[in-house]
Amino acid sequence: MKIFITAVGGFLGGALARHLEARRNTVTGSTRRMMELGRPFDATVFEGRDAVIHCAHDFTPGAHERTVTGTKAWMETAAGMGVQRQIFLSSCSVRPHAGSEYGRTKHEIEELFLGRGHTVLRPGLVRGEGGLYARQRAALLRTPIVPALGGGIQPVATVSLEDFLAAAETALHLSSEQRNRAFNLFDEPMPTYRDFVRAIRAGRRTLFLPVPAPLAIALAGAAQLLRLPAPVTPDQIRALGNDESPRMRSGLRELLAGAEFG
Repeated sequence: MKIFITAVGGFLGGALARHLEARRNTVTGSTRRMMELGRPFDATVFEGRDAVIHCAHDFTPGAHERTVTGTKAWMETAAGMGVQRQIFLSSCSVRPHAGSEYGRTKHEIEELFLGRGHTVLRPGLVRGEGGLYARQRAALLRTPIVPALGGGIQPVATVSLEDFLAAAETALHLSSEQRNRAFNLFDEPMPTYRDFVRAIRAGRRTLFLPVPAPLAIALAGAAQLLRLPAPVTPDQIRALGNDESPRMRSGLRELLAGAEFG
């Protein structure tokens, strides 16, 4: 299969490229220097591709419209080039009225993809040697004092990098009847935030400090501005405070079963 991956230089885009190439697929992709959301691009990059995996996202505050319109343009152009299999990489934090711009942006793009018959993957926090998990892990290992909202009993949606890659590979081979769907990808049962932190800090003493959400958001925002290490961002705290993951069913086992028996 010939596959194009946007943001192939990112943690998940790069991991997908290596995984799929190792399984004898031909993989090409874009970086921000080559294709930037909301800017003119060379439509021929999608020519002859069997599938496109959309991993790109503009995390700049206020980039909602640019990310939505840019991703839509890539999706429609690829479809015009005959690419029938397209996967949008979303997040378990998506909500129509999410507390974060990230969650609202992802939700709007999801609607576009599902409306055109494509596939949406919503991974939880991907555990691996890179990306957001690696930054959170490094920050949590720096200090024994960990702020915890609501006692730290919120469930945390996480998935291993290996399981995410296997599930994404299966999603590429779904039939036309199966592919128009959103799959939540996280381990069940989900650990609480306390258990998530304890697993990272195994063997180390940890003090959980109860913190009201507004104060936690303010502190995380200040750390972000000062470029100081922090285990979570303001948007992540807002998402934690509005987490609805317990109502979501994970499709991870379903896709992994397809990888094993399909």
